[in-house]
Amino acid sequence: MKLSVLIPMYNSEKYIGNCLDSLLNQDLLEDDYEIIVMDDGSSDNSASIVETYTEKHKNIFLHLEKNSGTYATRNKLLKLAKGDYVFNLDNDDYIVHNCLGTLLKYTAKNNLDVIGFNSISTSDMGLVHLKLDSSLNENLPKVYDGIHFLKDFKSRHIMVWWYFVRREFLIENNIVFVENNPLEDGPFTFNVFLHAKRVMHLPLDIHRYVKAPDSIMKNQSEAHIASMIDSYLDIIRRYEFLSKKASQIKDSRIDKVMKTAKYWGDLNTYVLIRKLIKLKTSKHQIKYLITELEHTNAYPLSNFIGREFSSLKHKLIVFVFNHKGLLFIAMPLAKFLNELRPIE
Repeated sequence: MKLSVLIPMYNSEKYIGNCLDSLLNQDLLEDDYEIIVMDDGSSDNSASIVETYTEKHKNIFLHLEKNSGTYATRNKLLKLAKGDYVFNLDNDDYIVHNCLGTLLKYTAKNNLDVIGFNSISTSDMGLVHLKLDSSLNENLPKVYDGIHFLKDFKSRHIMVWWYFVRREFLIENNIVFVENNPLEDGPFTFNVFLHAKRVMHLPLDIHRYVKAPDSIMKNQSEAHIASMIDSYLDIIRRYEFLSKKASQIKDSRIDKVMKTAKYWGDLNTYVLIRKLIKLKTSKHQIKYLITELEHTNAYPLSNFIGREFSSLKHKLIVFVFNHKGLLFIAMPLAKFLNELRPIE
């Protein structure tokens, strides 16, 4: 078995069929890969939809579980996987047709721990055609070690759906998902690359991230906002821990890797700020957030740099956040402006 595609599913009746169709239209025999879907207590027709696929395709498997959360489900899926490589895919996303065989060709030739690729964010459910880069046949992409990749490619996606990872590599390094936080993709990804010895990235647009309505806007209760803040704070602390873990590695490049961990922590802080601007966040909650960030050495933002965040808008948000007085003045105005024109 060459590949296991692992899909945690929860209330995805609008998307799961499209996801599975994209995985079936591939340049691989069904005997070469498996698609394992684990339903995490859905209350809609998701499981019934997947059952119709299992009846027609011998490489699709459905497991039913009580609701336990995305990352507990991902860990269960990892234990079920039989493939040489695993691909963690979200139930509402999809991939282009006839790409899996291409990716596995490169893993076989280069004995890779990780192979990565590009993702496109879209609301279109039909962008399924793979545009091959003709230069790939002439110029084989470089093989990096994971530390080199973290050092030079810190702005890559932190999510788990833009790469395949060798299953035995995960087992050998005891890499699993921490289950009690809904933002675990980033720390898991950082840990993968911290240990990987052979990494390749292909400049191919393989993955499709399907834009869905921002569910966070549906819940503006005090309890929900407090829970969201705590989740982000926990992840930011995890990056601080991973930075310290990296510091124990004897490598001349490790200082830049530690900066990557801090950058990803700052990125989560930045995303949290923008979400809080959209919500009815109290002054008390903002003060609590800043105090906790200070204790974690995550305030003020100091590692949040990069071309994609160099616009005047991003710089202004960071500047305001890094000055408490300005932040408390700006928050009410920002919320008012957001009601007129929502922040993207």
